[in-house]
Amino acid sequence: MGRILLCDDEDSLCRSLGRILRSAGHDVVAVDGPGGYARLRQERFDLILTDIRMPGVNGFEILAAARTHAPGTPVIAMSGSAEIPDAVKAMHAGARDFLIKPFEIKALEESVANVLKPSTPEVTPPDPIVWRDHNAPWMLGNDPAMVPVFSLLSQVADTRCTVLITGESGTGKELAARSLHAGSARASKPFVAVNCAAIPPSLVESELFGHVKGAFTGATTSRVGRFAQADRGTIFLDEIGEMEMGVQAKLLRLIQDGELFPVGEETAQKIDVRILAATNRNLEREVAATRFRADLYWRLNVIPVEMPSLRARPTDITRLAEHFLTRANERHRRQVTGLDPQTMAALRGYPWPGNIRELENVIERLVIVKGSGTLMPADLPPAIRTPREVTPSASPLPELPTNGTDLRAMLEAVEERMIGEALERTGGNKNRAAELLGLNRTTLVEKLRRKRGVTPPQI
Repeated sequence: MGRILLCDDEDSLCRSLGRILRSAGHDVVAVDGPGGYARLRQERFDLILTDIRMPGVNGFEILAAARTHAPGTPVIAMSGSAEIPDAVKAMHAGARDFLIKPFEIKALEESVANVLKPSTPEVTPPDPIVWRDHNAPWMLGNDPAMVPVFSLLSQVADTRCTVLITGESGTGKELAARSLHAGSARASKPFVAVNCAAIPPSLVESELFGHVKGAFTGATTSRVGRFAQADRGTIFLDEIGEMEMGVQAKLLRLIQDGELFPVGEETAQKIDVRILAATNRNLEREVAATRFRADLYWRLNVIPVEMPSLRARPTDITRLAEHFLTRANERHRRQVTGLDPQTMAALRGYPWPGNIRELENVIERLVIVKGSGTLMPADLPPAIRTPREVTPSASPLPELPTNGTDLRAMLEAVEERMIGEALERTGGNKNRAAELLGLNRTTLVEKLRRKRGVTPPQI
């Protein structure tokens, strides 16, 4: 039980929520935005529950005041369904959870209980690698590029938030989703993975939402959909960018209302499922092209997690290759003893466009064919064994004019052209463009800000 500051400019909602929270044993102070701002500066609370859009003082100002005057006090933000971007910003501003109006009493009670659950004093965030070892031992590697990923996963695993996992194909997006499920209170409940791109368009609604007998030609029996199978657990929607617009609308309704309508059924079924989604597409660009619903995008992209490419985590290649070799030996009853140092050097020098999945397939193929002994450079596919030749530049280096030149302007022009070409080649992905240029992402972003001739793409 705790003392709760409830901030909302709607008197009827304040009274209603106040009654619900008091009936659960909480001490509630229900006020509007300015009143909450004043009380927060003068009194101590165990929890702040605030609307985002309020006249006078809004929810972001309440969050800022909480950071200043009550830094240890958790905040739950509330917003209307049309204000999802505000809710996302509130989470990034420090809110522990958010509720979309209208919400059910159960959702409110669970959110409050989760935030107020007892904890030891001065709890520090878990070490990302320790958390990974405990909850996701299948995610191998300690490369510095992966530490922020493990850190973010550990912070959001035990929440109800939807998470959008992005990254190139083969980077381990489903493994990240399984880690979020394993680290949550739903770990003992079902985890259902769905590849949206692999379902025929004519069957996708039935596959996801189920159908009743006689709903369409061939529906001789009722079918339980994947969402119902994941009830009280987690559903992972892989390749969400391939979902058709009509199905997107139904998914949005399910997220908003927590209700499921099987095909051919007019009565809604209540469902409690956490949604994780993944894509290798740029969904903001898909939204701009009207191929993906903006409101669904904001629903899914509450917590974005970007999986780095294997090229961006080179120190993990050795450990991953050795792990895949051991597993392939066990699976195919082979006795390959290891990799020659030059073989490993060739693996580390290859760009791996197919990422971890490509590395696993290559190692498995080598183990099957080799059978025993050590994998040598000659065993590798030619594309990996032979270093890529450096092609001469199409434009020879300019000679210094007799009257001299402005070297700084020339170098800036070359840099600007190369950055523009890298962004164009990667479709505007700053991470991949930075890799092509041999820069850190932060360095590339700073260069884009300073240059007027190159506009950072919106990704």
